[in-house]
Amino acid sequence: MDAVFPYETLVYKEADGRRLRLFMCHPEDRYAADARPAVVWIHGGGWQGGHPEMLLRHCRLFAERGAVTFSIEYRLMPRDGHEAEPGQARSVETCIEDCRSAMRYIRIHAAELGIDPQRIAVVGDSAGGHLAVCLATIDRYDAPGEDASISAMANAVVNCNGIIDCTGRWKKVVPIVETGQSESDQVHAWLMRHEHAKALSPLHQVREGQPPMLIMHGLLDATVVPEDAVRFYEAYTAVGNEAELILYPHLAHAFVLFDYKTEELEVLKVIERIDQFLTYHDYLPMLAQ
Repeated sequence: MDAVFPYETLVYKEADGRRLRLFMCHPEDRYAADARPAVVWIHGGGWQGGHPEMLLRHCRLFAERGAVTFSIEYRLMPRDGHEAEPGQARSVETCIEDCRSAMRYIRIHAAELGIDPQRIAVVGDSAGGHLAVCLATIDRYDAPGEDASISAMANAVVNCNGIIDCTGRWKKVVPIVETGQSESDQVHAWLMRHEHAKALSPLHQVREGQPPMLIMHGLLDATVVPEDAVRFYEAYTAVGNEAELILYPHLAHAFVLFDYKTEELEVLKVIERIDQFLTYHDYLPMLAQ
């Protein structure tokens, strides 16, 4: 147990010799017979860094509001220029796969965890925002042997400065296609890689019937440009999906993290806005006036 933010750990999957964990916080008055909403957090770090403990304070705050909360440990890709070692992600698809496995675990064990399997909200930051939005838009990349009849998709999503388009500057995470030397071979390889990038991009996987989403972005963000958030919001709502876009003129990247670059008061304001979104959608109780 953490002395400040008490939590439990659950192993949701074993892969490549690793036991992947969910860090869980729950209300003090939780009982297994409850059917509480769940709030699942996914950390950022460019799919290569970060750790689930970064979001334990966030989990604790929302557990105090009545939800069962989780922070997902997923396999990370090796740093640029290095080959994946056992226990590391081979690609972004592996990161998506692990998050989908975690969601399935929560749903399969919902009754014993005291969770309503139809009220699972996911919140992600940066690369974690990408993974969170993938859980609203991309219904593939499953681990071998998993029960595909159990949905791995979120019922609501909060995207904090998430990467939603891998066809531009973020194409660096998409493997280069080996090709012959002719011009036609090179063009074909470029097109194949571009299609792969689109398949990993929530922006290019928008369709009708996807869950409600809160999209939050800072206008000072130079890591994931705010124009991407606007493009995603426009595409998402154009097909009839429910979304809300909040732009912060004074905030830069990763503004939802404590003890990083944003002042604590500003982080708490962002968390309050997430709370309002989740309350509106019946994931949290109304605050007493």
